[in-house]
Amino acid sequence: MKTEFTKNEAEEFISRQMEENDLVRLVDPVSRKVIDENDAGGLLESCHSLWGRCDRCENCTSMRALKTGDKYYKIELLNGHTFWVQSRFMRIDGKPCVAEIVSDVTGNFIMDTDQRDELGSIIRSYNRQLITDSMTGVYNRRFLDEDFVPSISCCRDHGVNVNLAIMDLDSFKKVNDSYGHQAGDMLLRDVAGFWRLHFDSRKKENERIVVRYGGDELLIISCGQPPEDFRREVGAYYAQMRRICYYTNEIQIPFSITFGFASSQEFGDGWEWTELFDTADRRLYDSKSERAE
Repeated sequence: MKTEFTKNEAEEFISRQMEENDLVRLVDPVSRKVIDENDAGGLLESCHSLWGRCDRCENCTSMRALKTGDKYYKIELLNGHTFWVQSRFMRIDGKPCVAEIVSDVTGNFIMDTDQRDELGSIIRSYNRQLITDSMTGVYNRRFLDEDFVPSISCCRDHGVNVNLAIMDLDSFKKVNDSYGHQAGDMLLRDVAGFWRLHFDSRKKENERIVVRYGGDELLIISCGQPPEDFRREVGAYYAQMRRICYYTNEIQIPFSITFGFASSQEFGDGWEWTELFDTADRRLYDSKSERAE
């Protein structure tokens, strides 16, 4: 697959694709914007607005194309129409972007109304599964890497503070060793479900989300909130939390959680996610070390 294009070659490619498709556009998946071909790389409206969404598509194929340098496909259903979408990585005069090629295949897609409704339900369910941890029901690492972290530049550009708490279940290995992995899984579900009740909003610049980062580590992320309020809120909820997992009538598992906090306000205007995460992770480690002494 050809990926390197001059501006003239890209224009010719787009022109050819427009002959056989309904829409061809260049997008920057990181900023979620459509690129203005006539304005030396200027940015236009949000790419996801085409599908009537306020946030990045859960099945964003363009971000995957950008990350892998390849092409990906998906089906979108909108207002009774069925669209076939190809996202193709391109580098135009050295600048990476993604060409989105969209075809309305409604008339050529052999499917009755009931089948179309069923397909829509399947696609929505699958899209949700892509970004959700199957065991705990909170967001997964894929969502963090492909959706949230790339969107951080928007928060940074608009001066929106991002708070992070990394939480780690104390002695989780001991729970697995003593009661079995099913008990450990139930404990994780209980903990994740509690925090999801209090941090679950995709409101722009005021997101509140819980992510399973790996193993027994969960992340709480809150945008647009003063860091002292975030820490106070997490502390208040933890104080209210019932810290016993009722595995069976005979087995109740007490547990505790250690937190590591960080805020983007600590790093100035040019902060990066890695700084935020590494700082919270280091503070988590320091807190666990202090408790072990």
